[in-house]
Amino acid sequence: MFNSGGGSPLVDRRTKSTCAVRAPEPGDYNRMADLAGQLGYPCRGEEIGMRLAEMQDPNQYAVYVAQLSGGQIAGWIGVYIFRAVELDSCAEISGLIVDQLIRSRGIGKVLLDAAEEWARRRGCNVISVLSNVTRDRAHGFYRKNGYERNKTEEYLRKSL
Repeated sequence: MFNSGGGSPLVDRRTKSTCAVRAPEPGDYNRMADLAGQLGYPCRGEEIGMRLAEMQDPNQYAVYVAQLSGGQIAGWIGVYIFRAVELDSCAEISGLIVDQLIRSRGIGKVLLDAAEEWARRRGCNVISVLSNVTRDRAHGFYRKNGYERNKTEEYLRKSL
């Protein structure tokens, strides 16, 4: 379903608009930053650009945007290879957001499919995601798409 060359068309059942999944371009960065803000991570387009510049290895990272037929970026997903001493490598979703005004139209699913296909092509047998305990709707979305709760953790962080 997903084609990294030109994107995967998705027809929105309600609006009949088409959505394509593709790699982000510099003109998308401000919109991606706006969406990151909806996810609870306010930032600027310049910051998105700098972060993406550090994620250029296509065997380690992938970021995709969902673009509606009118040109609007409706959402994005980030995925990377997680490596640990105690576990086999797996893919991990670093972020997934669809504009709050147009959710439940299949856009998140097509982004998820793109990330899962990227992971399969890199030999990953597992993909995971960490989701804030307050995001009940997101948890339902992931469960609906075959994800299962594996464990609960306390996320600790220290500024350096």
